[in-house]
Amino acid sequence: MTTTFPFHLNARHAVVVGATGGIGSGVCRALLAGGASVALVARDMGSLRQLEQSLDAPQRTFSVGADVTDTYQLAQARDAILDRFGSIDLVVISTGIMVGSPFEEAIPADWVSLIDVNLHGLLYAAQTFSSDLIDAASAGGPSDLILIGSIGSHIQYPNFSVFNAVSAAIAQLSRTLRSEYGRRGLRVHNIEPGFTRTTFGRNLRHEAALQHWRNLEETINPLDPDDLGRIVALTAAMPAGLNIAEMVVIPTEQE
Repeated sequence: MTTTFPFHLNARHAVVVGATGGIGSGVCRALLAGGASVALVARDMGSLRQLEQSLDAPQRTFSVGADVTDTYQLAQARDAILDRFGSIDLVVISTGIMVGSPFEEAIPADWVSLIDVNLHGLLYAAQTFSSDLIDAASAGGPSDLILIGSIGSHIQYPNFSVFNAVSAAIAQLSRTLRSEYGRRGLRVHNIEPGFTRTTFGRNLRHEAALQHWRNLEETINPLDPDDLGRIVALTAAMPAGLNIAEMVVIPTEQE
């Protein structure tokens, strides 16, 4: 693969957590195109193998199965990646589920699942790889932690109150981690996509939430996951002294 970016990611060792999702797979393709080696992390090994085969870069890809909500599995994945690549200097966390309903009709167990994956899982993954990113920064090389959040941290979508709240928590986490790690050379970024061409919301069970998603599908040309992947790659490839801290990326038609 050849890069289409003005900067390169050659010799970077990346981890994409949530690699088999729509956005995650787009990120994998873009990082590989930029020249990075990429460890693909997701829960389903079958989907990981299919993705790795489609990427067609066996020397620069490595698949590891891990549930983002399980700290032991994440630690095992980290050890396996270090055995393969030797170091880690770029981590992208692109995991999440969506649930929605009018607040008074919501099922609390759905909130628990959402928070476990979207917030707890992101925290676990970020902490698991944090020491490796700090080590990379301390060695004087580029080091990036990129969180994939959501425009939901800015827009009050009716019927998605808890999803919006968790998205806002991710945004605030990224700001605090920038304050904590920026002077140590580790860049922390939060990229917040709007409506994207994925299956993210098609399993919504409540009719009000599902109808909202269908309305978006009918009225907006969604973002392409590969375009989002290129934004992630370009963010990581910026000069070391420049941090694209937060970026909201939406379809032109989305309000």
